[in-house]
Amino acid sequence: MSPEPPQLEVLVLGPLAVRLGGNPVAVDRPLERALLVRLALAGGLSVPDHRLATDLWGDVDLARPTERLRVLASRLRGAIDAPEALVRVNGGYALAARLTDLNAARGAAEQMHAAVRSGDHLAVRTTAQAALAQWRGPSLADLRTVPYAVTEAEQLDAWRLALQVERLDAELALGHAAEAARELEALAAENPLHERLWCLLALSLYRTGRQADALTRLATLRGRLADELGVDPAPDTAAMELRLLRQDPSLLPESALLSQAVTTPVKAPALPAPMTSFVGRHKELASLAERLGEPGLVTLTGGPGSGKSRLAFEAARTVAGRGVRLVELAPLQRESAVLEAIAGVDAGGHDPLGAAAAALDGSVLVLDNAEHLVEQTAEIVAALLKRAPALTVLVTSQRPLQLANEEVRPMRPLDPLDAARLFGERSAADAQGADPEQVAAICTAVDRYPLGIELAAGLTRTLTVPQLAKRLADRMRLLVAGARDAQLRHVSLVAALDWSHQLLSDSERAVLRRIAVFAGGFTLEAAEQVATEPRDVAPALTELADRSLLTVEAVNGRRFRLLETVRDYALGKLEEAGETELARTAQLEWAVGFVEAVGRADDDFASAESVAEVFGEWPNLLDVLDRAPGTDRAVVGLRLALALHTPWLIRGMYAEAARHLDALADAPGATTAERVTALSNHGFVLTMCGQFDQAAESLTVAEALARTQDDDTLTLTALYYRSIVEIERGHLRDAFTPLLAGQALAQTSPQHERRLSACTDALGTLYVYTGQPAKALECYETCIVADRKYGDEHGLSRGLSNLAGALVGLERYDDALQAATESDHYARRLDDRQILPLNDVIRGLVAVARGDLDEGEKFLRSAVEYAIADDTGVTHAYIDLADLLVLQGELDEAAGLLDAVFAETPDHSTSWLAARAVAAALALAQGNRAHATTLVTETTTSYTKTGFAWPRYSTRLDTVRAALSD
Repeated sequence: MSPEPPQLEVLVLGPLAVRLGGNPVAVDRPLERALLVRLALAGGLSVPDHRLATDLWGDVDLARPTERLRVLASRLRGAIDAPEALVRVNGGYALAARLTDLNAARGAAEQMHAAVRSGDHLAVRTTAQAALAQWRGPSLADLRTVPYAVTEAEQLDAWRLALQVERLDAELALGHAAEAARELEALAAENPLHERLWCLLALSLYRTGRQADALTRLATLRGRLADELGVDPAPDTAAMELRLLRQDPSLLPESALLSQAVTTPVKAPALPAPMTSFVGRHKELASLAERLGEPGLVTLTGGPGSGKSRLAFEAARTVAGRGVRLVELAPLQRESAVLEAIAGVDAGGHDPLGAAAAALDGSVLVLDNAEHLVEQTAEIVAALLKRAPALTVLVTSQRPLQLANEEVRPMRPLDPLDAARLFGERSAADAQGADPEQVAAICTAVDRYPLGIELAAGLTRTLTVPQLAKRLADRMRLLVAGARDAQLRHVSLVAALDWSHQLLSDSERAVLRRIAVFAGGFTLEAAEQVATEPRDVAPALTELADRSLLTVEAVNGRRFRLLETVRDYALGKLEEAGETELARTAQLEWAVGFVEAVGRADDDFASAESVAEVFGEWPNLLDVLDRAPGTDRAVVGLRLALALHTPWLIRGMYAEAARHLDALADAPGATTAERVTALSNHGFVLTMCGQFDQAAESLTVAEALARTQDDDTLTLTALYYRSIVEIERGHLRDAFTPLLAGQALAQTSPQHERRLSACTDALGTLYVYTGQPAKALECYETCIVADRKYGDEHGLSRGLSNLAGALVGLERYDDALQAATESDHYARRLDDRQILPLNDVIRGLVAVARGDLDEGEKFLRSAVEYAIADDTGVTHAYIDLADLLVLQGELDEAAGLLDAVFAETPDHSTSWLAARAVAAALALAQGNRAHATTLVTETTTSYTKTGFAWPRYSTRLDTVRAALSD
């Protein structure tokens, strides 16, 4: 019998270490090390070529990765001296290896989570220490330039921090506050925005007699959250601050309540932080947490209020070493919105499902409240699981998805002891210690489901427990007796809601049903605009919150939100009252006024804060926009779309803007001015989506209508956007006419100074494309002066980036880098993901010009990765990276990039013209001189005809022409 082959071990919790049969193995080349780790992380499963290429090189459109991977795999086999470990399987590669340190850490972490759930603090500390001992430094420390390794390393380091937090939490529970404080100080300094860490630090200081220091730490955290993120602390943090101020006795280590609340594990930043303790269902939680460790589909089913969502979130929080993504389906109305919500930034691509599957494979996807979109959800989940074999999907729904291999877990009532405990924890203070029989009767009346219990407990702020037991029990029996039908699961909850509703005053009921129109929470001011009597709103919201019908969030002041089941109930009451259309009209008018007011206050969204304020209401704005077409509200919906134009442009939401304008542009009742603006805006966003012909048609109609109006602003808008579409589709000479006309018109009045700046900026871009960088520089410098005058951050983000491009054309490289760096500052504040990659292109071009091709490749790949992540389609970064790869001899990858460009850009468009020069260089490098000659001849003719003379590409074409003549 032949001996067993030696085991290949891969260690990733630190710099990569490899052992074969216990002996160290040297794998020196970075890409071979990256391939080794990527395959080891797959756990022996085959990883297909296209996925490996994406992970190693960051180019999902790489056309021919197989040859490069074959060479790489051959080198890796030689390095590890274990050819049998690395095999070719099903169009990919698989590796037989053991992730020694990661597996050990995972095993210890699983034991730790079990100890957390059981409240065994000593075991939590011991097992957390065992897991943390596996780290030898930052995870994958020597692979962080490889695309996939960046994400993997960040997730592993985040997991390490989470383990440290759990260990220190246990130390506090064990009474070691002084020792924990020292380590918490260091960790908090390294993680200045980690709220749970800072809360634990404050708690440790408080327990060592340093109340003032504890409050100072939380004040510091509050300031940093406001300055760096523009947000208020989470509710748990605000509650901790208040308890410290009050010297709450429960802060002492012997408090069981504190132990439970603080040690609730929070592992997944995608999940909402729990605002209350988790009571009961510990067996279900342990079983579900274990099940989430395997791929597949699990659906939690049950009626409203049965606790599906909370159990799902608690189980997902226990997931270690894997990404967790939560998608809330309850606010969605359109069927297509399910895919958009799951795919996120990939929703507008050519294969959104494929992009989503690639992004989610190996993670846990939580789909909450799927009951109203079961068919669409089932179809998408089935496709995702087929394409992402390592994906785990956890669904909460009143109905199962009815898919093969779906594991359905019905939600059962809480057991009597847990139900009573939940009622006690949620009741008013003077209701504690109530008669157990009366509490049991109340819980039984609502079928021992969590929401019904919490609603009943909320009523103890008004009634005593004996009063509640008598009335609630009688009311429940009456309704159940008369309503035993197919919706039996709803009976007790509806009864509880009915009864709670009856206890409200008429004005409180009116407010409740009116505020139900808000899909994404709301402010006091928003609620006042949809209510019939605004003065009733503030006291009504207070009463609704006291009765647990409403939650209050400390987000930029105060924000309110109805529980979804309560919102559904209230919407029914709104329909019964015949007020639905009135409320939705009022909500839409609020939305228009809100967006217009923010824009006016900030002079057309000049600051990042104003843009963030608008998108803080995006769920509500999206909801009213989607509901407006085809109704009497359509014209108001159009006004909202027009008000959102600038925020949409700043965030690069062109496809979203085009969708709404397409649905609303012909709204009956719109004024001619509104119609001209809508057509002009629609033409612009269609241009940015690459739909040049449709854009031109829209702008032609807009220009004709604008001429019928005595309004220079309308004419300017149409002329400006007409010039943009002509530039983008390569009609460069034609673009000068509307642009110069618009510039001349804007110069006639000071009120058009901002539009003059926009025209001048576009003229600068036109000068770049036509080979006049000095004139372009003059235009951009003029615009930047105006943008600084008005404090226009979006203008500075764009203008400084354009300036950097012109400076590169003039070979003023240091100045170009300085301008790109300043542009980054504004782009990051605005989350402007169009400008950030453009600035990386600038850095890449400067590096190439200075002879540092490796540095240039790093920045150009970064720019391409932005486009891939945001699914914005091909960009000029593809062309520039392809050109660099031609210089490096990486011809297959360069060909793949150019294929993608030509597949997505119309012939003779600006991008097409630029790519043709690089295609000629590629043909020459491939030894196909005849094809290169043809490309040079045809491209020269195109350049002459259109006026295209962008030095970056015209010079490249001249280089190829000269080489062919040698």
